[in-house]
Amino acid sequence: LGSFVQIPVPTSQLTISATPQTPYGGGPGSTPAPSGAKLNVALYVDTVNGTRPSGAAPRPIGCTQTNVYKRGEQVVVRTWGYELATGAVLSIDNVAEAHFSVPGLPNVLLNWGSHGATGNKVWFWTNAFILPATYPLGDSTITVSFTTVSGKTATFDYQITVIP
Repeated sequence: LGSFVQIPVPTSQLTISATPQTPYGGGPGSTPAPSGAKLNVALYVDTVNGTRPSGAAPRPIGCTQTNVYKRGEQVVVRTWGYELATGAVLSIDNVAEAHFSVPGLPNVLLNWGSHGATGNKVWFWTNAFILPATYPLGDSTITVSFTTVSGKTATFDYQITVIP
C-alpha cells in the first residue's frame, strides 16, 4: 500500500512499461536539515541514468530516475531550487555558481537549460559524470552546492549506491 507523487516536471513523468526492469536494489534514506538551521534556499535533487554510459551496457529505458548505479554508468544529476525570501527560481539570473561534487572526482559545474520536447520544455540545472570502473562499491554522497548572486549558499547531499 502506498502512493506516488509526481515531481512538478512534465518531462519526468512516470513511465509505465509492460515489462518490468530488473531492480538494482535499494539505496539509503535521506537526512533532514539540522533542527534550528536557517534555510535561505530550497533545493530538490535527483539523479537519472544517462543514455551514454562508457563502461556499462545502457539501460533499457534512458533517463530513468534512480539512485543505484553500476560502475561505468553515466549518472545525470538534476536539480531545481528557489530563494525562499523572494520565491525566485534559481536560474542564471540569480545564481553566481552551481556545481556538484562526488568523492574522489573533480567538481562538476551544473548547467542551466531547457529539457523536454518542444511545447513541453522545463528549465533546470543538470550535468553528468561517468562512474569510474574502480569507483568504490557501496553508498556515496553527491553534494550539490549553489551560491546566489546575493551571497546565499545552499548545499544538498544526495545519496547514491554503487553496485558491481
